[in-house]
Amino acid sequence: MASDDLTIEVSGSSSLAAPARQALEECMKAYGEDVLREAGRLEESLHVGSGAPMITNSMIQEANLLGRRGHIQRRVPKLKHTMQLVSYAAAVVAGVFAGDLDKATGSIGFAVSATIGIAAFVLGRNDG
Repeated sequence: MASDDLTIEVSGSSSLAAPARQALEECMKAYGEDVLREAGRLEESLHVGSGAPMITNSMIQEANLLGRRGHIQRRVPKLKHTMQLVSYAAAVVAGVFAGDLDKATGSIGFAVSATIGIAAFVLGRNDG
């Protein structure tokens, strides 16, 4: 049975300090996982029949090209999706409380739901 370990030599990496070398290894691992996931997606789109799926070297090369061009989309964590939904729900709740701003419960409810909505919006952004 094959192992998930790969031995990769990167010329010039021996001159790096230990923390920089560790960072390079982590980047290479993350990029490799992205390329493999994209190759799997390509295989699924081309797979016909009931045979076992098989990722070919051309699929890996295509996935690498897509990755270098920045076209591989990383998975969005479930927390970000949840925060996006919370921000919409908080906007609706703030709208309900906005009708009663002349009362204390309306003002407090609006302020709390607006604050939660803004925080959830910031946490749910997909920009980083």
